[in-house]
Amino acid sequence: MSSAVSDVCVPAPLPARADRVLVLLARTAERHPAGAALLRAAAGAVLGVPPEEVLVGREPSGRPVLGGAARGLHASVSHVPGLSAVAIGSRGPVGVDVERLRAVPAAALARRWFGAREAGWLAGRPEAERPLQFLRMWTQKEAMGKVLGTGLSDGGLLRPVRLGAPAGTVLGPVPGSPRFYIALPPAPEGFVLAVAGGPEAAGCRLEVLTLPPPAAPPDHGAACPSRSAESGAARTSGSEA
Repeated sequence: MSSAVSDVCVPAPLPARADRVLVLLARTAERHPAGAALLRAAAGAVLGVPPEEVLVGREPSGRPVLGGAARGLHASVSHVPGLSAVAIGSRGPVGVDVERLRAVPAAALARRWFGAREAGWLAGRPEAERPLQFLRMWTQKEAMGKVLGTGLSDGGLLRPVRLGAPAGTVLGPVPGSPRFYIALPPAPEGFVLAVAGGPEAAGCRLEVLTLPPPAAPPDHGAACPSRSAESGAARTSGSEA
């Protein structure tokens, strides 16, 4: 995917529904795509307007702020080598975080950074499962920090998360954190993804759309990928503010 907005293939318009949060996943090559370009394309698709009518600014914390035709929508961006994610909704601030699934000393890191309850829960998982569960916990904490616009500061690593929650596309409550609602949508193979919102987003469904890989030659006659609220997420195979 290039940084040109016109190169981003997004079905337009995507019906703007208050009970949905749009999540765009873009497979990337060696470099990250321009986050502002992806945000403009996504917001434009939601509103049915050209991306050029969407303005993207930044709060001092780095959280993106949408303006122009997209004023009033809330957005979050995250990317790691190989995948970028954008979340856009209308029911209060949203947060998205993506991590590459990899081997990490999960139990030791949890003891160092997380609360005793979470570290103990992780230590009780089978060893082979711990990296995935640790990264699911980490992405939830990152996503919640983006809802607040503070990241992991102010005790962000100690915020409770949903332990052992199954993959899903509905923002559900977090025990011990009534300010947050979280979903763990299925991510492309090799990645872990979390999306969070505040109380206004309780019960919202995620509409997940995976964009074509950037390495593919442009096919202007090809249709954009299909989508749906739940099956769209299932079709996927597996930071920023």
